[in-house]
Order: sequence, then C-alpha cells, then structure tokens
Amino acid sequence: MFEYILKEDRISVLWLGEPLADLENIPAEIKPKLMIKQAKRPEQVMSMMEEHEFNVIVVHLSPDYFAMRFRCLREVVSKYPGVIRIMLNDGLQSYQIAKASEFCHRSLQFSSGIKELFQEVGQSLKLLHSMNKPAVRDYVGAIQRLPSLPHVYTELNEALASDITGATEIASIIEKDPAMSAKILQLVNSAFFALSSRVYKIKDAVVILGIRQIRDLFLVSRLFDHFPQDEKWVGFSFEHLFDRCLVVGRFARAICRDQRVSSEIADKAFLAALLQDIGMLVIASREAEHYTQVMQESAQLEHPLYAIEKLRLGVTHMEVGAYMLGLWNLPPEVVEAVLYHSNPNATAGEKFTPLTAVHLADSILPDVVNVNECRICSSISHAYINRLGLQNKLGRWQQMSEDYALQLYSGVAKGF
Repeated sequence: MFEYILKEDRISVLWLGEPLADLENIPAEIKPKLMIKQAKRPEQVMSMMEEHEFNVIVVHLSPDYFAMRFRCLREVVSKYPGVIRIMLNDGLQSYQIAKASEFCHRSLQFSSGIKELFQEVGQSLKLLHSMNKPAVRDYVGAIQRLPSLPHVYTELNEALASDITGATEIASIIEKDPAMSAKILQLVNSAFFALSSRVYKIKDAVVILGIRQIRDLFLVSRLFDHFPQDEKWVGFSFEHLFDRCLVVGRFARAICRDQRVSSEIADKAFLAALLQDIGMLVIASREAEHYTQVMQESAQLEHPLYAIEKLRLGVTHMEVGAYMLGLWNLPPEVVEAVLYHSNPNATAGEKFTPLTAVHLADSILPDVVNVNECRICSSISHAYINRLGLQNKLGRWQQMSEDYALQLYSGVAKGF
C-alpha cells in the first residue's frame, strides 16, 4: 500500500496549518520513514525549507487563511518545484479550490484520515519517479528545438492566481501575441465550438469560453505550432491529431459533467486531453523513419504502441510529453493524466480524476487515421474502470460519444 514511501530513505514533511485529527495514528510500517515538522505561519515556511530538505509540504487551506497560505504555496512551487504539494481543503469556495489545485499534486478534504493522506503522498512519489527516469531526461534533453513555456501563458497564470479576471485585462495579455490571437479566434469560430454568432474580439472569446479554456487553447496551439509536420513524416496528419485532441478534450469534459465532478477536474481533463499526444509530435519530428518502424511493428504484433515505443526507443510518447509538461510546472494531475492515459491501471487511486476522463474519452472515440494501421489511441482498461466502479456507465458514455465522433477531422485545426 505504501510501497513508494517504503522505497525512500526518509520522507520529510513540512505541515502548514492545522493538523489532521488522527495525525498521531501514522501507520506503523511507514512511521520510521517519516519526519514531520509544523510551520505555524506562512512566513516560517521558506526559512524552514532553506534549513532542511523537505520532500512534502502539506498545506491546510481554509477561507480565513487562504490568501496568505496560497501565496506561500506559489512561492514553494517557484523555488522548490520538486517538492510534493498536498492541499487540505477545509471549506474552500470553488474558485479557491481551482486556484490552489493548479499548484498541488493532490487535493484532500480536511476531514480525510492520515492513512489516505500518505496513500496520496505515495502516488505522488510514483508520478515523480516515473517522470524523471534517466532515459526520459536524456531523450528530451537531446531535443534541439524544445519549446519554452510561452510568456503569454505565464502571464495568464499570474492573472488567474492574482484574481485579475476581467475580460478586458485578460484580452490585453493575449493580444500581446497577435499571430496566436488570430489563431485563437480562428479556432473559436470553427465548427468545433458551433457558436451562434461569429466572434471578432479576444475579449468576447474570453467571456464565452472562460479564461482557463482560452489559456489552455493558447498553450496547445503554440505547441502544435512549434512542431509543424514536415515531408519526412507521413504516418498521420498533425492537423488530424490536433482535431482529435480537441474533440477528446470536449468529450472528457462531458464525461466529467455526467459524473458530476468539480469544474476544476473537468478543466484539467480538458487540458490533459489536448496535450495527451504531444510526445508523439516530439518523436515524429525527431526521428520520423524510426518512429514509422515502431508503429508498423506495433500494428503487426498487435501490441500497444507505448509497449513497442519503450522496447525500441527506450521511452514512450506519454513519458516524453509528461516530462516536458513537468518542466513547465503544469498542474500535476494534468501531467499524471498525460503520463498514464493509455495505462491508467498503473496508478493505485480509486477516485475519479482527470486521468479517468481522458482515458475514457481517448479509448471510446475513433482513432487517428494513419498509414501504418497502428492503434494510436488507448484501449479501454476494464480493470481500471471496474476498480473505480464505473463499468455500468460505460454503455452510456459510448452512446454519448457518437455526437463527438462526428466532429473528428472536421477542419478545426486547419492552418494550425
């Protein structure tokens, strides 16, 4: 149950705020591995982290102390991005949960028990270990054209974190990149969104779609722009892959609505779906001929693509994509969904997460058309779906998918 904690020599936890009611009841098998220190005030956190190397920070967030502790959490992410961040939600408003969860690996209710807390710590450790394998670091490090996080995206994050939510202010940030602003308007006016009237201004697009969705579309559009398809790659159309990621994102959001989960889970599922196959573009751009052979072998053997990728390339497209997103400090649950979307049963959780929605949407919708007849999309993991108790809803979601399947390859990505 705590295998990833037990693998560590020591887990040092910095606790900001009120402790859990059963903090003294740490499971016996992991207790010798743990050291927990408490910070009574946010201003103590950074000095304590300078004096001691902490693996984990647990932040108790309530409405009364949200602003100060949220600022502290952001500072920790900025200075110590490798530290696992666990958020304890104690009566927060939905917008506060959405803000804080973008910086945390896991979000738990303050009423949770200590056993559940350290199960989540263990899963976060597994995510970090999986992302930071030497083979993945070396593969991504050898990429000459690795994109940097767009400055506009960073500014939008800052605006969201500082409660600047006016459409005019947000539009002025996006319009600093005229070329990308034009592409966002092109996408918003495409058949994909099926708006009743044409949108001519970024400000109006922000009002209609919301800041987070516009921000995420900006990021994904920039990434696809960074990896244009060239003549060396003929396996599948990058435009079609972009189209499909958008439709998977919309369907993942619809599954979240049907499951009645929070909007912050739906938002992360949408972003993760948009980014789920970014690693494919990286590999196809870097070694087109070799990747074609990998896809052909996957089709011939009828083995999952990621298994042949691992065998022949030493990495999977999920690992490459997740590692890049981790470098940019994207929300950990988004990174997790990208990393495991084709193999969700490799995780141990039993809750509906962004990963759940992305795996379902990607598995149910039709695949990307490719000349190698290789299955690129995921195959549904019935073991995972059964573990979460969702097997009885699968038929309903397959029926729901029909409307979204009609949107595939509709020209949404034309020009991207």
